[in-house]
Amino acid sequence: MTATTGQTDYSKLMAAAAKAAGLNPSAIVRPEDHWLQLNGIRFHYLDWGNAHLPHVVLLHGGSLTAHTWDMAALLLRDRYHLVALDQRRHGDTEWTPGDQLDLDNNELMLEDTRQFIAHLGYASYALVGMSMGGMNAIRFAAEHPAGLAALGIVDIAPETMRAGQIEMEQFREATETLSRVEDFLERAGKFMPHRAPEHLQYSLTHSLKQTAEGWTWKQDYRPREQPAEEKATQQARRDRADEAMWADVRAIAVPTLLFRGADSKILAHDAAERTVAAMRDARLVVIARATHNVHSDNPADFASALDGFLSAALPRA
Repeated sequence: MTATTGQTDYSKLMAAAAKAAGLNPSAIVRPEDHWLQLNGIRFHYLDWGNAHLPHVVLLHGGSLTAHTWDMAALLLRDRYHLVALDQRRHGDTEWTPGDQLDLDNNELMLEDTRQFIAHLGYASYALVGMSMGGMNAIRFAAEHPAGLAALGIVDIAPETMRAGQIEMEQFREATETLSRVEDFLERAGKFMPHRAPEHLQYSLTHSLKQTAEGWTWKQDYRPREQPAEEKATQQARRDRADEAMWADVRAIAVPTLLFRGADSKILAHDAAERTVAAMRDARLVVIARATHNVHSDNPADFASALDGFLSAALPRA
């Protein structure tokens, strides 16, 4: 197996992944690749076509890429115009310049999103973000509501479980560089048991790159320099960030659907309920047979729930 394939192999891998995931899409369709300059760097994004349909912008989670939405997109593209961004330092988007590593990455990503949506120019659209992308989407929805008709948040909230975050970080560190793609597949299968090997293989095709040392993730893990005085106040800064996220949650005015994976180790059920209760117009849906990566672990139920929500929230021509 290789981590980069041509169009024919790509389609075969996609078809095998869809079959293994128990999906029956109307067609196996490859999204179009696009690139543009935003906020000083070159971004990559995917467009699933059907631009005449209601627009949905997708923001992936940390350590993932725009292709993380592919299986769900196969089920949704006939009803929505789906656009998925590779966020900065991820996928095929450029990394943050070295002289900007001391800047707040969350601020940079918020501005990236603002510029991307301004570039798209949609009069009305929905925004769906998972984990890191969900935090970005929450803040964007609170600060830039113009044109936003609906919001989807996938397995993230102002309260998260630290144990799950540590487990994900340990997996990333243990797989930072491996000799063979098959080694990633073996370890990913143990870490993500809800997905069939064919689905994991498809995901790894888009998530890995080859270097002189072996295979590694398509993500920038360069550490940000942290002054000593900042380290000393790290917990206080986290507390302020959590409170700011609660304020953003309370400020969101559009209809919102919060997804939680039934087996998530990141978002506890009671924390999800508190988040929904704090919002003006929100409800919670729990997706069975899913961990933190709700949309990948169970794309059929995720797509069905998102479609039910968006069909009522998004205007159609």
